[in-house]
Amino acid sequence: MAQSTSSGFHTHSSWGRTRRPKNVNGSSSTLHITSGEEYFTENQRFLHLVCDGGANVTKVEVFYHGTGVFSELVEVSDETTITVAAGKTRIIEIAGIDKIKITTAGDGSAGNRVYALLSTF
Repeated sequence: MAQSTSSGFHTHSSWGRTRRPKNVNGSSSTLHITSGEEYFTENQRFLHLVCDGGANVTKVEVFYHGTGVFSELVEVSDETTITVAAGKTRIIEIAGIDKIKITTAGDGSAGNRVYALLSTF
C-alpha cells in the first residue's frame, strides 16, 4: 500500500508517464549533460538530444541491467553511429534501456552545450 506524506498524498519517486520531456538531471532541471556521464532513463521511451550552438553529439551508449555493460546505440537502418549536429535536435526511441551515456564535442561553456531529455510520448 502506498505511504502518504504529511499532506496525505502519495509522492511518486519516478517520473512515470511524462506529458512533456524531462531533463536527465531532474524533472525541474535545465542543466546540460556532461560528456561520458551515466544517466538513468527512468524507463522512458524517447531520448531528446538538443545541441546548443557549436556543441554536437558524437556517440550514444546504452546500458541494460540484464547485461551489466554499456554498448553503442546505432542506427537501425545501417548500424552507423548515432550523431546530432551542432544546433540541431534529435529524438531517439530508447524503450527498455536502463541508462545512457552520451559523448559530446563541446566544452560545456555557454552556447556550447548538449541537453538530454526523456519522455514517454
